[in-house]
Amino acid sequence: MGKLAVNELRSWFLRNVFEAAERQLGTAAVAGLRGRLPPRLAAHASLERLRSSTALDCVPLDEGEEILLSVDSFLGDGTGKLLESIGLDLAVRVLSQDGSVARSGDLAGTVARLQAFLEHPFVGVPLLFELRRNPTGFSLIVGLSGHSRATRAVRHLTIGAIIAAERFAREVGAENLKISAESTADRSSINARYLSGEQRQVAPEQAPPSRRPPVHRAPTASLSAEVERILRNSAPPRPIEEESQPPESMTVRVASVVPVRGPASKRKG
Repeated sequence: MGKLAVNELRSWFLRNVFEAAERQLGTAAVAGLRGRLPPRLAAHASLERLRSSTALDCVPLDEGEEILLSVDSFLGDGTGKLLESIGLDLAVRVLSQDGSVARSGDLAGTVARLQAFLEHPFVGVPLLFELRRNPTGFSLIVGLSGHSRATRAVRHLTIGAIIAAERFAREVGAENLKISAESTADRSSINARYLSGEQRQVAPEQAPPSRRPPVHRAPTASLSAEVERILRNSAPPRPIEEESQPPESMTVRVASVVPVRGPASKRKG
């Protein structure tokens, strides 16, 4: 009989996640997480221990995925926003260190080159990563076969990576990027929309002559600015909640993600 494959998560990736959380939330918050975890997980949630691990050290994937979701639940609000922010932080560092990853003016192409960044932390189980361009942007399917909780964590990390990719690709601007996601068991479908009919330059049809006095309308740009002003002054959007059973869906606005300080140029979002 062949040896059963062992599914694991690399320790250095957990270290990177905890260090990103520490940069955003502070040392005390991350240190306090250990006391809220069961003993079998707390041993893997020590930054001191993780920093002393080697490049080949791993933790069982069942425990690693539970730690990732615990970071979001205990240090964040449980909606995935913290993992998205951590994914943004980590992807910005990858894009900053390797200039060949980002493709100027091509968001989908830049995201495609982040596949290795997303799949390398996992051992023994391949990451499903299928990207397809479409008229409004692209769709991306990610997942880890047989691991719905790990897929959920990867979905949030991937959304953050997409936002980071936009900052470097600079194809349309963060304000035009809309991301939605649906998950079923161990598969997540992510939709990135940033192209629309409004962006295509279409010459308006000439209106027939009329004797009626012209009706003056407010410029579209001013209306958009007014809408943005109203949204800024209104209550924040309801946080995305994870459903207890699939399928689940959510819509993410780029502006809701916690900004991350990094070497990448800051963009409105």
